[in-house]
Amino acid sequence: MKKRWFVLLTLALALVAGGCAAASPKRESVEATQVVEVEREVAYAPAAEAGERYAVADADEALAAATQDRMIIYTVNMDLVVEDTAAALEQIESLAANMGGFVSNSNAWKEKDQLRARITVRVPADKLDQALAQIRDLATDVQSESRDSDDVTEQFTDLEARLRNLRKTEEELLELLETRQEETGDTEAILEVHRYLTDIRGQIEQIQGRMNYLSNLSAMATIQISLTPDVLAQPLVVGKWQPQGTALKAIQALINTVKFLVEALIWILLLIVPVLAIILLPLFLIVRAVLRWRRRWRTPSS
Repeated sequence: MKKRWFVLLTLALALVAGGCAAASPKRESVEATQVVEVEREVAYAPAAEAGERYAVADADEALAAATQDRMIIYTVNMDLVVEDTAAALEQIESLAANMGGFVSNSNAWKEKDQLRARITVRVPADKLDQALAQIRDLATDVQSESRDSDDVTEQFTDLEARLRNLRKTEEELLELLETRQEETGDTEAILEVHRYLTDIRGQIEQIQGRMNYLSNLSAMATIQISLTPDVLAQPLVVGKWQPQGTALKAIQALINTVKFLVEALIWILLLIVPVLAIILLPLFLIVRAVLRWRRRWRTPSS
């Protein structure tokens, strides 16, 4: 009986020991999992901070781009009536020079023994309003004035980015060329790098020229001025009748008639004639073939 109790006690102790041994790996597994999760959190933290830094940097760049000076090209067209065309031309040229600008184009001609002119000046963009005010003071009447603005900031920014990339490519090609010359001396490879380098430099020069062009246009506003003497601007009056309106209507009617005739002629030449040729040419060939056949048919009988 004592031996039986001893055996049962031994088996119970063995089962308890086995259970403890089985429970121990689970605790180790849980602890290992917790350690791994902690390590992952520590590893992800710098990455998250780096992402935040990049996001802040991108936001700063976007803000800087939004707040930078806009590059706007201004073009103004003016139709002025002046007392003396020649004097107005000289005054406009002097005005542009005093403001740091210049005359880019000038043209004068006579109409009914009166001088008319058209002049184009370039003035600094920040002095455009001042220049326009002084030019208006030279006229007895401003018949029309229009201003056009073209924002090229985004285009200029894109060109800057392309230029930076091309210059970096140029540096890399120069390093590659130096390496090939020092290490391999392969003539064919060196010439190939030279060709790529020449192409890159051509693109750089083209982009740089376009950027300079946009910078010059945005820095200097363009003013195109048409000058008409007041003698020609006065309407023709005979008694209380002003034939000016009737003459203009007659000229407009003549222009419309000529326009209609020219358009009709274009339609006839480009549409009607080809269509008639397509239709009539087969008929002509068929009739001609029938006539030849009838002649041949009649010849043997005669």
